[in-house]
Amino acid sequence: MPDREPRCDPWDAVTSRRDILQHGHRYPFPETAHRAPYRAKPASQDDGPLTGMFLGGMGAPVCGRNLDGRFSRWHLQNGHHVNQTIDEAFFTVRWSSSSASDAFRLAESGTNASSGSREVFSLFPVIHETYSHADVPLEIAAEFFSPIIPGDSDASSLPLWIASLTVRNVGSTEVDVDAACFWPNQLGWRVQQMPSVDRPARSWPSQTHSGNTARLAEAGAGGVSVRQLRHPERPVVGDMEGTTVLWAGLGGDSSSLPGVSEPRVSYESCFKAGQNAIDRPPHQQGHTVAWAEHNFRTTGRLPQSNREWTAHWDEAIGSAASCGCTLAPGASARLDFIVVFDWPLVRFGSGRSWYRRHCRLFGREAGRSLEMIDLARAHMDGWRETIATWHAAVIGGVREAPGLAGLMINELSFLNGGGTVWVDGCVDQRDHGIEPPLLGGGEHFGILEGYDIGYCYYNTSDLWPYAWYAVARWWPDAARNVFGDLLSTVPIELAEEKLIYRTETMARLTVAGKIPHDLGSVMEDPWHRINGYQMRDNSNLWKDHNPAFLLSLALHHRVTGHRLNDTEWRTVREAALFALAQADPTVGLPVHDEFGDSTWDNLGIRGRAAYSGSLTIGALAALVRWSEEFSDGELEAECRRRLQTAQHSFVDALWTGEYYRVSDTGKYADCIMGDSVLGFFLADAAGLGGLISDIDRETIRSHLRAAHRYCFTQYADGRVGPLLLAAKGQTRFSGDGGDELQVNEVIVGSAWMTAAMMRFYGLDAESREICDAMVGMLTGPAGLQFRTPAAWDAEGRFRAPMNMRPLAVWFLDLAAG
Repeated sequence: MPDREPRCDPWDAVTSRRDILQHGHRYPFPETAHRAPYRAKPASQDDGPLTGMFLGGMGAPVCGRNLDGRFSRWHLQNGHHVNQTIDEAFFTVRWSSSSASDAFRLAESGTNASSGSREVFSLFPVIHETYSHADVPLEIAAEFFSPIIPGDSDASSLPLWIASLTVRNVGSTEVDVDAACFWPNQLGWRVQQMPSVDRPARSWPSQTHSGNTARLAEAGAGGVSVRQLRHPERPVVGDMEGTTVLWAGLGGDSSSLPGVSEPRVSYESCFKAGQNAIDRPPHQQGHTVAWAEHNFRTTGRLPQSNREWTAHWDEAIGSAASCGCTLAPGASARLDFIVVFDWPLVRFGSGRSWYRRHCRLFGREAGRSLEMIDLARAHMDGWRETIATWHAAVIGGVREAPGLAGLMINELSFLNGGGTVWVDGCVDQRDHGIEPPLLGGGEHFGILEGYDIGYCYYNTSDLWPYAWYAVARWWPDAARNVFGDLLSTVPIELAEEKLIYRTETMARLTVAGKIPHDLGSVMEDPWHRINGYQMRDNSNLWKDHNPAFLLSLALHHRVTGHRLNDTEWRTVREAALFALAQADPTVGLPVHDEFGDSTWDNLGIRGRAAYSGSLTIGALAALVRWSEEFSDGELEAECRRRLQTAQHSFVDALWTGEYYRVSDTGKYADCIMGDSVLGFFLADAAGLGGLISDIDRETIRSHLRAAHRYCFTQYADGRVGPLLLAAKGQTRFSGDGGDELQVNEVIVGSAWMTAAMMRFYGLDAESREICDAMVGMLTGPAGLQFRTPAAWDAEGRFRAPMNMRPLAVWFLDLAAG
């Protein structure tokens, strides 16, 4: 037989991925001017400065692996955020040679932590960790990743993640090396509906374990699988039910490489994830996590007691699986682990249940979890190479600002960590009095605005114009779904009345023609009970929702090549007529006469405003183009007339000779906001600029230069990014409407959009300065990584972490062409 082709050494393969090592978020943090972690403002949760990336698919249960190597953030129930380190979830490595042995967890803090050198590089969706120690004859490169593949909705929505531990013997004698994954059985762990900031520090283990059990699924040379179950004798009926699978085995071709022994595996399917109040030290308490870990630390194998039982209601249990081999000097091998959360159902506060998207491929009964293991084993190397190719392509296209490409990639972590839901069908619950969902029972995709009070809403229509391009650029199916859902709401009028607390009046939940504020809350009934924000203020009066949606839709179609069909056009036309009715026909622009009637709902903006005005002008241009396409001469004529009037009015009322002021009357009449020209940018990017000829593009450039001068350089010497609004000589304002929000803050998504507009209009130096400041804030010891907030300030405070609007960073990609 001919010689086999030489296989790639696992160590060479994992350490040759230079993109993640050079462009990934790095920990320990680099030295910067920011020495202390930022702290949360009141009413915002604070997960601490070591937050790391979430692992798991888009719309699947996900868990966060912090920078210190501990699992501390949990989104197992979609839309519910829990920040609690669960020490029963960990990876551990044991080695032994002829003269010594030791074991340590892959973490730098907590029980049995590693004491050597450790570095972490994160580049979504991959975490790369390195471990070494002068007294340990091993080097370890551990990668944790989810198969979130741009353009591949099936892979991206899989409820699984992978850990690959590549180990190399750097000693002079043989070394036995084994690794194990310990994982608690979290089935049934439903958390209370409450704001994240009010959640107790410890909510697991709770008293939800009754019916939990675990069983060995398979063990052999190919690996070992343990299945965690809940009430296995009955069908899945709840959102925290199904199957969790742990798999461990030697990865790739490791066992056939020179100097690598045959693989060995071990398991302990069931142990108590805690200790007992009895007269023995923890490691001597049989069938507990400490006992199982002690056995592994001393022998390199898990006990394999083969004892399995059903848990008591107050008895948290867990499971573990391990794999290992013997390495000759200089040899390396890869030890692989796969964790699958095959939990088919999502349930929201109203009681309605939906099937997760992965059920389309693997059924709705949680009975094919091992098939997911087989799929991951077959494709994990291909997935990882596809991710590496994607990383290289993005990095190759973003070279002008150090750290920017990696940060752009990492901001996409919101797409699996942002309370994401991706469902494909709802459970028929008419027998329980739950009617079919208003927007249909098929496929839906949703991301939260955020987790703070007032932000727990899906696909908020004032933030979606900032976020959609990031989604559409890489997961076009998901973006099309959101645009379609928002468009389908236009004809809906819900007569139910809600009390509006600011005005102490009653208002309808939705009105026909109006894009709603949101597609529903986690705590209620997404895609059925829409416009959930209708409470503090009357969101049906917001002046920016319809224009921003219509203009974003036009740009989305320009980017994707999609064209409206007749049904869509009729709906767009209805939304257009509502937008026209919201504007003053004599000036062509909306007039703000209610507090908070735009996305800047904590600012007392009055009169004609540049932000809503530019969006209205851009939307009118889109409507002219669509009216031409559908031969709607009446609407085309009206939009052309309005467009002409609006442009003249905009310049006459708002142009100062240096910039477009925030509004023509009121407190902010002398202020500048970078986003004031957003509508013109979106229209120009959509190819509509020729219809907006009365807005001199040099005035837009002048406006953006002034935003750089007054909002950025004038505030904290440009160290923390541009304020949302400022005036010459003034960067501080009193709060409006009972809160000091949006004023005196860098609104992160707005800052990125301002930088993107600067790039688009040729102000490259100004754009880069802002990008450099923002990258420094999000990659240094401020500790804001993987929880990018809505806002921060120069006083070391942030607000509303894990927010949708910062996805606007991807408009830098659009602006670059």
